[in-house]
Amino acid sequence: MQRIVLALTFLLVAVGARAADGDPLPARSVLLIPAGDPVEYTVTVRTAATMLFPLASLGALSDGRQKTKDLTALMRTHAPGHGLFFAERVAHRLRAAGYEVRVLESIARRPDDPDNVDIENLAFDEDVGLQLGFDAIGFHSGMGTQAYVPKLNVDVHSFPRGAQWYPYSTTLFFGVDARPNEDWAIVAPAEASFPSFEALISGPGAVDAVYRQALDQLAERVATQFQAQSPLKAAP
Repeated sequence: MQRIVLALTFLLVAVGARAADGDPLPARSVLLIPAGDPVEYTVTVRTAATMLFPLASLGALSDGRQKTKDLTALMRTHAPGHGLFFAERVAHRLRAAGYEVRVLESIARRPDDPDNVDIENLAFDEDVGLQLGFDAIGFHSGMGTQAYVPKLNVDVHSFPRGAQWYPYSTTLFFGVDARPNEDWAIVAPAEASFPSFEALISGPGAVDAVYRQALDQLAERVATQFQAQSPLKAAP
């Protein structure tokens, strides 16, 4: 019985802690933590054969790993700074809406997990913190096509000092994982895809442009949703 009581107590505490998530937190000043630059740009390949034959699935997995290495090496050389670019686009939109925004460019990050930031012990004077992160970034080639469609998913959450709760917390999807007419998704236009991996890997400037256009659209969505959960406070 004691174990049951303790379990119920723990459950009630957990539910009570989560109940605050999503509650509005009016703000005027924002500390913006940029996403760290991606550790890798992933490429996934799925063909009809992978659904039928295990060896084909292993081959597609190996092919995807090699293409991931190739794309990651290319993007690190030709297109650095996607994390900071995303933050700057979000900051631009929030400032246009009247918020005071400070972008925290210098922060300790783990090379293998750059978005794993200790926000609970982060000292700041702003009303609210807003952290951006990359959940996935790369391209996907699906069944019945040789085309490569962009995949860019971002994690976003806001937090007060001490990070006891999250007024705004979401994952937004651009490209292959998106669905039409959803507030969490942005469908990629046809021109954002590449007809083959050779076309993709031979055009780093075009790939970078696809990502930056996607990040600009995602930044607009972030700013709109953030304002709904942290409406602008009147000036003191």
